[in-house]
Amino acid sequence: MKRTLLRLLPVFTAVLMVITALAGCLSSSGDDPETPEFVFMPDVMPFPMPEGVAWIDNITVTEESVFFTAMNEWDENAPTFQFSNIYAMNLDGSDVRALPHYNAGIEIPAEAEDGNIQIYALSITDSGDIWVAERGEFFYFPDDIDDDDWERWNARIMVKDFTRVRKLDNTGAEVLSIDISHIPAGHDWFHISAFTIEADNNIYIGAEPKIYVFDSEGRALFDLDVDWVEGFVNMQDGSVAYSGWGNRGRELSIIDVAGKRIGNTIEFPDNINAGNFYSGNDEYSVVFTNGTGLYGIEAETGEVTLLLNWLDSDMSVDGLGNITFLSDGRILVTSQQWNNIGVNHEIIFLTKTPYSELPERTVLTLATFHLDWDIRSAIVQFNRTSTTHRIQVTDYAEFNTGDDWQEGLTRLSAEIISGNVPDILDVSNLPFNQYVARDLFIDLYTLIDSDPDLNRSDFVESVLRATEINGGLYKVFPFFSVATMIGNPSVVGSYPGWNMEEFKAVIATNPNADYPLGQGLTNMNLLQVLFMFNMNDYVNWNDGTVHFDSDEFVALLEYANTLPDDYDWDNFEHISEVELILSGRQIIGAINMHDFDDYQMYSALFGGDLVFKGLPAENRNGFSLNARTGFAITSKCRDIDGAWSFLRTFLLEDWQSERTWQGLPVNKNVFDRMVSEAMKENEYGKTTMGWDSFTIEMEPLTQADVDKIMAVLDSINGSVGQDEVIWNIISESASNFFNGTMTVQDAVRVIQNRASIYVAEQS
Repeated sequence: MKRTLLRLLPVFTAVLMVITALAGCLSSSGDDPETPEFVFMPDVMPFPMPEGVAWIDNITVTEESVFFTAMNEWDENAPTFQFSNIYAMNLDGSDVRALPHYNAGIEIPAEAEDGNIQIYALSITDSGDIWVAERGEFFYFPDDIDDDDWERWNARIMVKDFTRVRKLDNTGAEVLSIDISHIPAGHDWFHISAFTIEADNNIYIGAEPKIYVFDSEGRALFDLDVDWVEGFVNMQDGSVAYSGWGNRGRELSIIDVAGKRIGNTIEFPDNINAGNFYSGNDEYSVVFTNGTGLYGIEAETGEVTLLLNWLDSDMSVDGLGNITFLSDGRILVTSQQWNNIGVNHEIIFLTKTPYSELPERTVLTLATFHLDWDIRSAIVQFNRTSTTHRIQVTDYAEFNTGDDWQEGLTRLSAEIISGNVPDILDVSNLPFNQYVARDLFIDLYTLIDSDPDLNRSDFVESVLRATEINGGLYKVFPFFSVATMIGNPSVVGSYPGWNMEEFKAVIATNPNADYPLGQGLTNMNLLQVLFMFNMNDYVNWNDGTVHFDSDEFVALLEYANTLPDDYDWDNFEHISEVELILSGRQIIGAINMHDFDDYQMYSALFGGDLVFKGLPAENRNGFSLNARTGFAITSKCRDIDGAWSFLRTFLLEDWQSERTWQGLPVNKNVFDRMVSEAMKENEYGKTTMGWDSFTIEMEPLTQADVDKIMAVLDSINGSVGQDEVIWNIISESASNFFNGTMTVQDAVRVIQNRASIYVAEQS
């Protein structure tokens, strides 16, 4: 089995986002959070899965029923043919039934040994007609093929295939069959991404790169060239619109049947990023979702109105579909959520409820910038289950504009300066050390120590130690990676760690390595990353001092000056990292180690041996922790115990064990199991991993491998820091040095003086 290596973005080609640092006095206004007048509260119903069905698809909702399709369950002991079935049930989940008269409607070729008939799409008209788009494929296996499952599957020979649209009655019996096999002809890969039937029973099919329109008898009317069709929306006036990507993100455009062309595009405000589109009701011509809520476009005025906030309604937008307005005022949605077992399907009824009628709970505010989907799901779960507290989120990314992608962060800064401090703060993109020095956060060790189920020994000790400030822990995070440089020990030195002079000496003694760190690295890239990952060496927020006048920083500026200002990518010959390393033109790799796979891959690339050097640092300990997310409880939090009851979720064994793909886990039990699994033989056989033309066969880690990796974790010295004000001071003078208008000594003197003044003012 071959697996493609999922590589982290190299440290030097993806500089982490930084933001405007805060200034002024931080205090809390003590005001209660604002609450809406109404919310739509969810009534969640697990999807009743028919027996023998593991996966459902094409969920379609009408005023009275829910329809869906499912493949018959795979049986290794039975013939390998698979067929879709159509099921229906009442809105309350009762009377789940397969449509009795639905069948394949085709004779399987006698020579076929493998195949399927799959329902690509399902649409129900207002009159109750059922329309399906189906694809059938049948194969046989050559006699001389190996018994290996993968080889047999690749060697299959097509006997028969077809694509069709069928009209069915409410029992599933065929009324009309339309062969559209000419559509996928000539395509290496074919997929129907959108399908609907409009008021006149015209048939709309979206399949890249076209939209096909047929009349009710299957006669082709016209087709339209498009880049991509995400879906169709049946508008209230009987027309059909399609959604796809345009110059302003997702767009919705009317299909002009009379003119056989794409008609008007519906305009949306610049500050609202439209997601999926759905049919509206008498009041709204169309509704759409985004990460914040459900919006409607008013039929008469065209104005966009926020109908509900997903988090206020204890809903996660991920996996939502089939948004349907019911005649009793409720909104029905379906949800598809992945977990460690598989897919969990739900039907959810949203009922408009005055906020004053909800059970009284303490509301805790959480401020973030680009809320992570997994964190959003955790908030939804907490709000649904807690009887005492509720998390209210403000995602400041919602305030960004096309002209200013940091507008939301600027607004967050202004609100904190004015005293509007949230109870919980997502510090992933904030100047964390500065905030700690100004007593904005509480020490979370006090909460871990008093927690009846958690102890400090439950976590990877070196990871927590790396984020300590003066012995205190001020943020929690479930997963982490380690930023480091790597190379062959015979080239870069067998000992871990180096400073800038030693780093430069290695490069100087390898003149044939014309891209020693790889392609694409500019002087500012290197300078910014090494500043961010070693910021604790240069800025001490506790005593208000800076140390940019050190020999180490001078050496960093001098080496950065040997790199280009930019690359002309249109006229630049790109060479893969694999080719550069194997040819010796690149001798140093820069990675964020978030699992154990990179270790084996880069060991092979660098000739069978690998040393973790860390990033160049004055103390020769440049292993820096990079947390994917991080949360702090502010010192003005209205209910610290309540906030902790939410944040502790991310530290628990169950939560982290389901998400190890996100990075190395902080929970020690989960981490130890991850190490143990990496040292075992794969029960499914050897796997290969690689990128470009380079692959290796993965072996279990040896104890020596584990010892080397653990030594890196034990050496972590601090974590990534961010402060855009200081970075702007550095970059301005560095630019003058790089372009020759300032000496390195003058540049360092200006940086030291300006940064000293700024840090002293903010400390």
